[in-house]
Amino acid sequence: MLLFLTLTQRCQLQCRYCGSSTNEDIEDVACHPPEITYEYKHLEKLHSVKDLVICFYGGEPLLQMNCIEAAIKFLPNAKFCLQTNGLLLNKVPDSILHKLDTILVSIDGDEATTDFNRGKGTYGKAIASVKGIRERKYKGDIIARMTVSEVCDIYKSVTHLLSLGLFDHVHWQLDCLWDSDMTERYKDFHAWRDTNYNPGISKLTEFFMENVRKGIVPGIVPFQGLLKSFVNGEKVKRIRCGAGSTAFNVTTAGLINACPIAPEFDPLNDLNSPDFKPEDLIDKKLVGPPCSECPMFEKCGGRCLYTNKTQWWGIEGHKAVCNTVWHLINSLEKNVPEIKTLIEAKVIKKADIEYPTYNNSCEIIP
Repeated sequence: MLLFLTLTQRCQLQCRYCGSSTNEDIEDVACHPPEITYEYKHLEKLHSVKDLVICFYGGEPLLQMNCIEAAIKFLPNAKFCLQTNGLLLNKVPDSILHKLDTILVSIDGDEATTDFNRGKGTYGKAIASVKGIRERKYKGDIIARMTVSEVCDIYKSVTHLLSLGLFDHVHWQLDCLWDSDMTERYKDFHAWRDTNYNPGISKLTEFFMENVRKGIVPGIVPFQGLLKSFVNGEKVKRIRCGAGSTAFNVTTAGLINACPIAPEFDPLNDLNSPDFKPEDLIDKKLVGPPCSECPMFEKCGGRCLYTNKTQWWGIEGHKAVCNTVWHLINSLEKNVPEIKTLIEAKVIKKADIEYPTYNNSCEIIP
């Protein structure tokens, strides 16, 4: 089970796309306290969870270092992940840093794209922080986590971040379906998708395969996550991120909901309750139509629980975004026979494709 711990709603940045803004069309953050109000001792109720993964989330979770320290103390057998803007990584003491299995750093590609979205100088500070923890011998998985919109060239952004030699993996999410109208975020989503994003995915697939043929598997999370299923013949029965089925969020008030980006969803349980049992959460909120009725469902699993339920762009807008998922899946799936041959020939190891080995908070489907 993956549990996000939302530690704070505060952040030092004001990113253009952020769900922690005051735009309640994106995320009604006002419905939860700005900081944690429950007692840390309630975290001990999670001891019964087998293979527990805790992801520290915000706002910017590193503004609440004491909360991170408390969670590690009360849940010593869990795996720990961190989603951060990266600006305070140099402030994390070694006693916490080296207990983090995965660190996801928000960065949107090159300097120009990142600074446009996240503020001038943000790229340089984030990169310096990542270099800093590498110098401190951090050996965990560092993931560049991108938010992709019409200002982004997906091929250039992903290959740039991989070329730095700092990040083990690159992941991204599309900045879409968060507002009541497609034009809130895109001048022309369809044109950007068809002339920029989908062709970029095709080009990125070629880049991936060129490297695989040389025995190198680039750390491109959506590619590896999907190929892991395709190579193993897996049919997906639940949304890949686990939201509402095996992944949940603990709000700053201690309420349990299906996803950290969906605080307006009705709570599924309450960590403060004396009757709280984590096993009662399993499969409490599942993806429904149109995703569950889609012919691609067993390969995709549903792109996003939140957007499946809210349908901000309407059914046609939802389908417009699904087109990107179909293109991604088709681009990768046609290479599966060759990848299997390369595995059999020991050019690459099957384990190189099988990422992530546990739910480290990467959604897989962008």
